[in-house]
Amino acid sequence: MDKQSKLIINFEPLSNEKELLHAADEYREIWIKEGEEILKAFEKISGSKFEEKEIQVIVYEGISRSGRSKNDAMRLRASYPHDVKLATLIHELGHRFLFDFESKQHSLDAHQILFLILYDIWTELYGKEFADKQVAIESKRKGVYDYEKTWEWALSLGSVGRAEKFKQTKNAPHIVKFFEMY
Repeated sequence: MDKQSKLIINFEPLSNEKELLHAADEYREIWIKEGEEILKAFEKISGSKFEEKEIQVIVYEGISRSGRSKNDAMRLRASYPHDVKLATLIHELGHRFLFDFESKQHSLDAHQILFLILYDIWTELYGKEFADKQVAIESKRKGVYDYEKTWEWALSLGSVGRAEKFKQTKNAPHIVKFFEMY
């Protein structure tokens, strides 16, 4: 390993099928190569520290999910192209980063909160073209969540508006402790 991130992610295929083994290896390589920079971008854009130290990931052929709690395994789709794997890993890590936000004490849902920082994280790491392409891909996903509507809302705020809205959410009294800086 060239770089070791302060967050350990264990990528395991659901089965020994060749495609799943290959996809788990690809996610693992993404994390080895990009992990430290991804964490730095989360912390820079959010102004907060990524607290989790180890995450279990199951690579399978299904909908990517962050897990229901920090003790639950993340699930990542095997068949995505490389850039979508990269973007999805960051998306699902974002949910885990923001687990403490998923509270009924404010009016934003988990994706609205995530999208206040996700576009800017993608842009910070890989540029506007990459971020725009991933928004377009996510916006086409139907059935589970209205990604298109939420992306339209988040992007309509502009980067300053997203940062201000995130700061307001972050500073809400019920979550200040989670966001104490290092």
